[in-house]
This record gives sequence, structure tokens and C-alpha cells, in this order.
Amino acid sequence: MFWLITMLATLGVGGGALFATLNRMGANLEKLFDSAPELDEGRFAEGVFGKISGVMGARGTLATVPGLGVPCALYELVVYSMHDDRNGGGWRVVHRDLVGGDLEVAVGNTIVRVAPRDLYLVRAPSHDANSDLRAHPASGPHQSRVRYVPAGATVQLVGTLTREVDADPAAQRDYREIATRYRLVGSRRQPVVLAANDA
Repeated sequence: MFWLITMLATLGVGGGALFATLNRMGANLEKLFDSAPELDEGRFAEGVFGKISGVMGARGTLATVPGLGVPCALYELVVYSMHDDRNGGGWRVVHRDLVGGDLEVAVGNTIVRVAPRDLYLVRAPSHDANSDLRAHPASGPHQSRVRYVPAGATVQLVGTLTREVDADPAAQRDYREIATRYRLVGSRRQPVVLAANDA
């Protein structure tokens, strides 16, 4: 989604057309999310596609939600700028970023990891501001929307499971074979999609 938004904004696509495109994409992601089969620990296996539910955690230092100052596992910031051109004025996306470290979702006794670069948010708590919420704000009229996933929030993710070796020696000592963990990965056709509730 990020590459398309950047391309449309670069080409100067008007706000109405941009939001119409994003709404269609959002509808497609919602459909993918709602139609994915539910997976519990007993159905985890290499290459299985479906929806998992669990508690969100993050490795390392938590990010801070712009404009709110509260810690979170992940946030998405979109900044809009007012512009005027031959097609008329309107709001244009000038910045979009997804911020957070490697995420961990506890599904029962199993930890599933996912990288923020691999996922799209379809539902999450949000905060709007009539200003540029970037660390180095630009001048002129701006609006911002930030959506965030609190650490400890109950989340659902859709994606494809893959096994990977757990490099933690302590984890390996607990198994007769090489310890493994799961990671949720996506593709252009079946991306990783996340929906979060308040913690």
C-alpha cells in the first residue's frame, strides 16, 4: 500500500481520486481479513495461511505515539498538506510511515513474530491532529492521522506462517532438536493484515 500511495502522491493524483483508491484497497484488505480461516496453535505449520489471535508485544524499546506521547508497539503516521494546482485545491498525502520494531504475538504458548514492513493496519485506535506530527514538521497547513497498536493489545493478524530457527541458546536447550519459532509473512497477493483493539 505504501508504494502505491507514494506513487499516486508523486503523480499529483487529486485527493478525491487518492481516497477513492485507498478506500477500494482498504475494502479488499478487509475482505481478505474477514475471509481468512482461523488458526489455533494446533494448526500451525509451514506455509499455512490464515488468521491468528493473540496479545501483542514488542522487542526492545517501545515507540512513542506522536501527539499523544504514549508508548506503543507500532504506529502508522500519515501527514496531509493543503495544495493548490490547476485541478483545484485539496489535501495531499505528503508523508506516510509505519514505525516499530520486530513484533511478537503470543498465541497460547507460541510466539509468532512479524516485521512492521510486512504488514498493513486495517483497524487500530487512532488520533487526529490539525498539525504536522512529524519530528521535524513542515510549515503551512497540515493534518495528521496516527493509528497505533498498544503493547499488550489483543490483535488479529492474517498472513502465512513460516518456521525459523530461534537463535536464543536458552530456547534451544529446551528442545532435543533445533528450536524453531514462527514468523508471519506476506506477499503482494496475500499481505500481512493487522487489526487491533485497545489494550
